[in-house]
Amino acid sequence: MNPAETVILARYVRALCPQQRFDEYTPDAWYDLLRDYELQDCKDAAVEIARRQPWIAPAEIIAEVKRARTGRLDYFQYEPTPGETGAQFTHNLRAQIADVIDGHRPPALPYVGSPRPVLELTAGVGHDVPETWETSTTRVRSALDISCPNPACQAAAHKPCKTPSGKRLAGYHGSRTDAAKAAA
Repeated sequence: MNPAETVILARYVRALCPQQRFDEYTPDAWYDLLRDYELQDCKDAAVEIARRQPWIAPAEIIAEVKRARTGRLDYFQYEPTPGETGAQFTHNLRAQIADVIDGHRPPALPYVGSPRPVLELTAGVGHDVPETWETSTTRVRSALDISCPNPACQAAAHKPCKTPSGKRLAGYHGSRTDAAKAAA
């Protein structure tokens, strides 16, 4: 980031956080701290921080930029080219990681999956694939899968049991546990 971009960032942060105080020296100080980062990364980080709190510090921008840049490597997988030497692999891998961190994703590889239909693929499994799913085939796995039969509670399925005063129980009513065992 150059000094002119730092002025843009300071003005942007001032717009995001109007209660934060800025003076004519703020962009100079922020430039000393943020000159190694890209303007767009810093603006994106400022937006994320402004969603959480009313003031933005340069250290928070740096931390958010680092988190975002590291997050860009999620699901990254380098695909070496055939015949690539070890030195070429290392060079290409480092270059591609740097590009991904900077926000430039390589193009997606074309899908080379099987064109065969799913029923053809599952034909050799040993059982028939049902045409429709029946709701009666669901099974009770826990007491939360059924509603509580306790007259004081009557919690719906997938909702926790409650006391008569409305407080959540740490466990289940005994009648709900017994009903779940009977349903299983």
